[in-house]
Amino acid sequence: MEQLLAFIGHYMFLLFGLLAVGGAVALVFSKNAVHSVVGFLFAMLNVAACYLTLDAEFLAVAQLLVYAGGIVVLFLFVVMLVEMTKYKEKGLFQLQTPWAVGMVVVGAAAFLGVFWKTWFGPNAKVALTLNEGIVGTLKVGSENAQAVSRGLFADYLLPFEILSVILLVALVGAVVLAKTERV
Repeated sequence: MEQLLAFIGHYMFLLFGLLAVGGAVALVFSKNAVHSVVGFLFAMLNVAACYLTLDAEFLAVAQLLVYAGGIVVLFLFVVMLVEMTKYKEKGLFQLQTPWAVGMVVVGAAAFLGVFWKTWFGPNAKVALTLNEGIVGTLKVGSENAQAVSRGLFADYLLPFEILSVILLVALVGAVVLAKTERV
């Protein structure tokens, strides 16, 4: 019975992963900004479902709250505040497709390289587990939030802080885009 559930879980992960990629493709190739935000929301919901198939409930809920909740609302506010009716801005946002395709190809190649090394490389077992000193006596399956927080704030504090700076830069960029010109 456990093997059947694991087999179904793998295929559910694959299904949700492909749906997330479909949402990302809709995000990149949509000509309407609101449709892009809906594609982003669809991708983030499917990423949360992927976390659920991996028994990472805390990450799934954090994904829903932070990305599907907060970031999508921020994007919608920016879309609604930035006036897209000006002629000069129409041409600006329609030139993104070749760059987006290039970035998707580069990102997919990088992801596949990292994925291959992580899952099939010589250190695959080490890369997919937390350090024993960090985990201690926690049962990672039942105490998921504690294990994630220990790993995040012990070994991965610098990438966490870099991500917060990147989100701050994105917020400042959104404010600059939404600001009206004064003559």
